[in-house]
Amino acid sequence: MRAPDLHVDELHVRPWRPDDADEVFRACQDPVLHRWATSLPSPYLEEHARVFVSENAPAWLEAGKALHLGVFDDRGLAASIALNGVDATARTAELGYWSAPWARGRRVTERAGRALLRWAFDEEGLTRIDWRATVGNHASRLTALRLGFRMIGTRPAPDRWLAALTSEDLTLPGTEVADSVRRAAHVFGGEHPTIPAGPITLRKPMDKDVPAVVACRNDAEVARWFGVRLPYTEADAQHHVGVSVPRLWSGGEEAVFAVVDRDDAYMGSVDLRLTPTDPAAGEVGFFVAPGSRRQGYAVTAVRALCGWAFGALGLTRIQWRAETGNEASRRVAEKAGFTMEGLLRRALVVNGERRDCWTASLLEGETA
Repeated sequence: MRAPDLHVDELHVRPWRPDDADEVFRACQDPVLHRWATSLPSPYLEEHARVFVSENAPAWLEAGKALHLGVFDDRGLAASIALNGVDATARTAELGYWSAPWARGRRVTERAGRALLRWAFDEEGLTRIDWRATVGNHASRLTALRLGFRMIGTRPAPDRWLAALTSEDLTLPGTEVADSVRRAAHVFGGEHPTIPAGPITLRKPMDKDVPAVVACRNDAEVARWFGVRLPYTEADAQHHVGVSVPRLWSGGEEAVFAVVDRDDAYMGSVDLRLTPTDPAAGEVGFFVAPGSRRQGYAVTAVRALCGWAFGALGLTRIQWRAETGNEASRRVAEKAGFTMEGLLRRALVVNGERRDCWTASLLEGETA
């Protein structure tokens, strides 16, 4: 593989030179870069930068293992882009990139990446280029989606998103993803929000909620309708609060909120799960502790969550489903403004058992 020299708008994509080391060193002091590029030495020293541009990058290229390039504009270094794990026999490689902190927000890696990918397909004859990133790195994922990468799934331990691209998938310059996809990337790439809602507040579940979570999930009604495996233990609640909720948030899969009163005491849970095949749709779920029922808290929580989802995430449809016979959940959905749509036969799976369920929806623009 030879090293290209590419020009895209104001960007110049070229092989690294020894005199680039100072700018690489400066860019690699950025804590955001170290958060996601876990292979970077920490602390990152001037010697690391010098060895990378003068020794490692040329050696990897000569061995045919990888192609590392710098992206520059009239102000200097803007990004780094690479094809790693080059397999000449299979004609595959893996795309990697990072932006200098002072160049973010200009879609530099996307524009440079598109030029490099087109060159790799047309000039080097590659047939597939892969991509991976730590789950939670929504900025990198958004760039990959804009380039046309098709998400394959998540590889665990450590969690990594995986995607692949062929020549036919590569998008044209200026391609944008759906508004809801873009919004979700910005929301789930940030901190878990707190949503005030009159007498209650929706916030991220905390360690101090564990005893109340245990009590709530051991309630007979919650266990019945949500398929909670009993007994629900303190260890289960600690895993929920400390592992499951953050993982679902960082993956952009589900937003789980604790419903708390004015004294910040846990009263229940409300959540929004995004629909994997439809980024503009989601599904709401909720339950309230026995001592807090029939006071309107569930209705208030659902309305607040749906309002947040329509505004922050740009959703157009939110679905509610409950097993037939769950009259309390149905009353909440109706009071929250959902329109009943009918009965779905054996469409709800609880603990591996398929059950009939009611379904309803709330659309963007309708009063939550």
